Amino acid sequence: MSSAPPLSVPLLTVLVTCLSWMAWAGELAREDFTFASSLDGTGPLYATVIYPSGAQKLPLIVVQHGYDGHRSNVVFSANRFAQKGFFCLCIDTRGNGGSKGAQDDGGVEIMDIYDGIQAAAGKYGDKLDTANASIVGYSNGGANAHFAVVRFPYLFRAAMSFFGIPDYGLWNKNGVTFRVTQSVGGTVSEVPDKYIARNSTLALGNLCGTRFHLAYDERDWTCPVAMQEAFIAAIRRRNYPDLVVHASKFGETNRWSHGYNEGHLSAAEDAFLEDIAQHKPVLLAMPPEGELVVLGFIVTPRFTCILGKGDDAAAKVTYRFTADTATFKFSPMTSDRKAKAVVTLPGKAGDNRSAGGTISSTIEFR
Repeated sequence: MSSAPPLSVPLLTVLVTCLSWMAWAGELAREDFTFASSLDGTGPLYATVIYPSGAQKLPLIVVQHGYDGHRSNVVFSANRFAQKGFFCLCIDTRGNGGSKGAQDDGGVEIMDIYDGIQAAAGKYGDKLDTANASIVGYSNGGANAHFAVVRFPYLFRAAMSFFGIPDYGLWNKNGVTFRVTQSVGGTVSEVPDKYIARNSTLALGNLCGTRFHLAYDERDWTCPVAMQEAFIAAIRRRNYPDLVVHASKFGETNRWSHGYNEGHLSAAEDAFLEDIAQHKPVLLAMPPEGELVVLGFIVTPRFTCILGKGDDAAAKVTYRFTADTATFKFSPMTSDRKAKAVVTLPGKAGDNRSAGGTISSTIEFR
């Protein structure tokens, strides 16, 4: 990676005079559908899609709601994106809106984003381009963005977290933040491994070209500035070049105040769209060997891995693929040295590593 420093954009006033995303002159289609989790079968999970009617191969944006919210909360933003030529997917996280299951704050619920994309691709086909995908989230939806880019590191070319949660342990260090203790299953001291699996900053090395935007206000008390600054510091230590920070301050024209966009976040949303239009971020190809951090689970083009129950174990995995072998070495980051890791390889014709289409291995940490 280049050692160029992350870009900091104060955005006192944002004037976008000529967006590369052209406004859609036709009608927008809006539809609801349901799907189920591939990880634990939870369903039905509800989603809404909004897109320019009649268009094909539209770039995808996943648009995610916050704590105690539902997909309708982000329709204003999704409509704005769709009017600029995007296919928007808004998912009710489990236990919210119409979706079944229980919210688990950055745990297996993040897999529902991947499953929702696969379900939308199967249902809407050439209307959307999953190879041209981004994700935007607000508050707890911002947390969805933080965790999606490190658990699906070759999926999203761009992401924007509005005052999100990169580290649930830091957010819930007092043990009484919203319902985090209940959702995770205990406090940081009671279930430390679960909070390690919910700290996205531990997996920033997984980023491979995602253009990541972070927006927050200096007076945000819901998701404190210290948490945003800790994320910025962690990504800067890696010299990751594709970070764009939008930090608003008292007295500025535009303030990124906590909440869903009712107009006050439009300038930041438009700056995000303009930035990815200008930079055209391209994800790096996954190399045949390397190291990744697995926070509960990870989905890559070469393999999928689930650790423990998917939310209670973390590990570094060193992998190597050759013409006829695939090897994995796990180094635990959590306390259970015998937590099981199930690795699945996608089957290909003539690939003797994946007889029967897939191969799953159970591995104990050493």
